[in-house]
Amino acid sequence: MEHLTFPSSILDTTPDGEDPSVRAFREEVFTSPGWKEHGLAIIEGIPVEEPELAARYAAAVSSALGRLLPQDGAGQLVREVKYRGVKLGEGATGRYSDSREGGQFHTDGPHRPDTAPDCFALLCIRQAQVGGGLILVPTGTIIQGLDPASLAVLQEPFLFDQREADVPPVPRPVLEHQPDGRWHVNYLREYIELGHKHPAGTPLTDGQIRALDRFDQEVAAAVAAPDRLEVKLAPGQLAVIDNCRLLHGRTTFGDDPQDRDRLMLRTWIRELTPVGAAVAAPPGAVVSDR
Repeated sequence: MEHLTFPSSILDTTPDGEDPSVRAFREEVFTSPGWKEHGLAIIEGIPVEEPELAARYAAAVSSALGRLLPQDGAGQLVREVKYRGVKLGEGATGRYSDSREGGQFHTDGPHRPDTAPDCFALLCIRQAQVGGGLILVPTGTIIQGLDPASLAVLQEPFLFDQREADVPPVPRPVLEHQPDGRWHVNYLREYIELGHKHPAGTPLTDGQIRALDRFDQEVAAAVAAPDRLEVKLAPGQLAVIDNCRLLHGRTTFGDDPQDRDRLMLRTWIRELTPVGAAVAAPPGAVVSDR
């Protein structure tokens, strides 16, 4: 897959306008073969030796593509994705991004329907030697294998746990058919199961369980395919991933304790800027390790 480079002026965009090279960069991303075919673009050469500067670059590159979204109630725009010694779903707040587990194919923010990103970016600061690769599964591949009954159930609301103490689950369908004919996916099964086990939730029905199982079977088949889409980012590479048409997961990392310091910086992006349009200056990078 072709790797793109970012313009050196990307940190210099001002409220008065942006450098033409930044606009050209955005056009290059959204017209690249990888984005058009898969919903994936990889940008390389970002300096990551200084954490604060790396976070500024992550925010600036992301802001060139659309509007940055806060990833929590504190308003953090850049989040450290690293192993924090927890498992997915552990306690009231344990998240996939806090674990080192593989699998669990999902979209980002399925439990936040009003603020879920259209796409997200991952900037690699430190990579694990073993594991930690990204595996991407197109929504269209899954839908092609679903039977009509499962497809119908998956378009009905499921309860997603919001991973916050004392906050009720939120209803949202797994699959949404858009007016333009495309499908959008919202998924992380663990959050669905936790949402339906929540005191404010209702148990999953047999029909819902069958539909989720069928969905997972299609995901597993796509992951097992010899031509699956997989990429392992190197330090300084940033992946932009379409969160509406791709599920993503990773290979397990950290069996060797030396690999447990794997670190990515993540941004959430919404309202993608159309090719040819200008954007304002990027906001200051609010970074959190939580």
